Amino acid sequence: MTVKEFYDAIGGDYAKAKDTLYSDQFISGLLKKFLMGNYYNGLIRANALKDVTEIFNVTHTLKGVAGNLSLTPLYTKASAICEATRGKTGGVDVSKEMDDLIETCLFVIKRIEEIE
Repeated sequence: MTVKEFYDAIGGDYAKAKDTLYSDQFISGLLKKFLMGNYYNGLIRANALKDVTEIFNVTHTLKGVAGNLSLTPLYTKASAICEATRGKTGGVDVSKEMDDLIETCLFVIKRIEEIE
């Protein structure tokens, strides 16, 4: 799969990524580094703990990385959860949203692994 095909498959913004990061080779390298970021495991852990502060921290980080890489579905979902938990220490139920974000993150990871 090419980098453009990857962005098409996940619903990301290839044009924005290309404009910001300049080359498919550089984008591909950053996407491969994304795999080493352990974002998926962080989401799983925070969701299992139901720790609102940890959920905020992991989604805030993911929001930034996904935004920089123009991974639109991850950015949108992480951003919504991040804002829902910002400044909260409890009383926020984002479990359904977290499940959806975790599923989307896994989908993106699997597509990154298909990039040639």
